[in-house]
Amino acid sequence: MYTSHTPRASRVLIFCLVGCLVFLFAASIPLSPAVASSSSTSRSLSAAVSTSCPSPGTARAASMPSMTLGTHATIVYIVNESTAGTLKRYDVVTGAKVEIVKLANTSINSAQLSANGQWLLFVSGQPINGASLLKLQLVRMDGQYLQTLYCSSAQQGLQEVQWSTNRALIAFVVISNATEHVDVLNTTNGSVQALYSTPTTTFVNVRTWLDLHRLYLTNTQVDQPANTIYLLDVNHPGTLQTVFNGAFSDLDSSYNSQSLYLSHCVCGFGNQGPGTISVLPATGGQQQTFYSSNADAITSARAVLPTVLLFIVNNVALGGGGTNPDNGLWKVNTNGTGVTRLTTNKASQYPGLNEFSQFPWSNVSRDGTKYVLQILTFSSSSTTYTMEYGSLQGGSPVVFASITSVQLLTVGWTTM
Repeated sequence: MYTSHTPRASRVLIFCLVGCLVFLFAASIPLSPAVASSSSTSRSLSAAVSTSCPSPGTARAASMPSMTLGTHATIVYIVNESTAGTLKRYDVVTGAKVEIVKLANTSINSAQLSANGQWLLFVSGQPINGASLLKLQLVRMDGQYLQTLYCSSAQQGLQEVQWSTNRALIAFVVISNATEHVDVLNTTNGSVQALYSTPTTTFVNVRTWLDLHRLYLTNTQVDQPANTIYLLDVNHPGTLQTVFNGAFSDLDSSYNSQSLYLSHCVCGFGNQGPGTISVLPATGGQQQTFYSSNADAITSARAVLPTVLLFIVNNVALGGGGTNPDNGLWKVNTNGTGVTRLTTNKASQYPGLNEFSQFPWSNVSRDGTKYVLQILTFSSSSTTYTMEYGSLQGGSPVVFASITSVQLLTVGWTTM
């Protein structure tokens, strides 16, 4: 069961009070438990979950026994090597790194943290006879209870996964027979509900949950950003409500789920200014611009605190190359004041916020004081992936992982 409306701010406060890759395969046993404490029944319950696939077209209910989290701010991230996919955590207090789960011959994607910070949802996959077997899986932050909820062997299966904040619903996309299917899995009973279907010539993208029953979706355009935003209600499948139609580069709902923020730039073949950030009612209406820059392309924005947004400036010349001195991560208050630069990118560096989830803890620590950023650096022969974190008050960021030709991706923040 779930309530129909829970603002994002309330969801985070509740927590504080109580505590483009081709996939490969996952079949490993969870690693030994980490230092965080868990219930005395963890071993017997862990034996009851399964990593095998349920019958085609069906799903399993999730088993999510609680654990006691620590107090250290902790970043969770993905490491995708050619031989294994790993979910790791980094303690920003001690600098310690711990493997939560490592899966041989696997690539991990679509990973995201539960609102209570105790669980990780992710997609893993295995090449089989030229196709991919994709698994929607859960694991607890201490590496216990690795389990498979759903599998797909569709050529483009299990994309755009989004997990509701009450952990009850998981929306995802499967593409088969030239049709895109938006489905939702109920973790309490294992049922799968069809929400929306459309030919792939007019497919949509699942973006984020507005509340516990409505999802934001966008349309797609060739070589251009989306220009239409919809709401899809799980209680009214098959019906898209148009929220906004017009140019924008990215979207995010406000901290209290009452408003919708849009970033804008001249984007498509290269990125350039002018760039703006505007706000409108969450279900549609008049938009108002509260921040603008004539010079800079604002490519994404995220509401991370009740009155604070993070945004990315990513100016790119038509022929490629992010060399503009303004490129990097910035913050701004929701009234347009307090514009602060947090990072500066060098030539050929491209900063990015979490690409899997848009909830505040996906980019900012649970206490609202730190951010995490992923950076791609391109050269003629390789790509370097870098992960760094810093203070929302400014100052030099701290690099905690950097490697060439091994993919690093942000999952989010918890405490351990």
